[in-house]
Amino acid sequence: MAIDYFGHTTLPIRDAQRLIDRARREQPAWFIHLLYLYDAGPLGPFGAEIAQGFGIAARSRFMASVVDKERTAGLPQALEELYRRFGTARLIITWGLDQIHAPLAAHPGDEY
Repeated sequence: MAIDYFGHTTLPIRDAQRLIDRARREQPAWFIHLLYLYDAGPLGPFGAEIAQGFGIAARSRFMASVVDKERTAGLPQALEELYRRFGTARLIITWGLDQIHAPLAAHPGDEY
């Protein structure tokens, strides 16, 4: 069984991708080796509706998959780092597409 998280963001694809690229470049241990961070993409047929249900007007989304289920140390910190980079007002992370992985703290987010 795969462990997949989805980031639903208010940012357009281009801006979300900039933050994803920076995360991969600056923290490859988390965003290449621990979580495979996929490129940002469109929401899909029900993506906006799903995100709206979680209280965010998303414009794009990305997936983050756990690379090795035997090595999950650092996973909570990596997910929190995504919230820090995107900002808690601009991102909701779900586990699968039906459960929120809530941030531990509020974050303003980085510039993109």
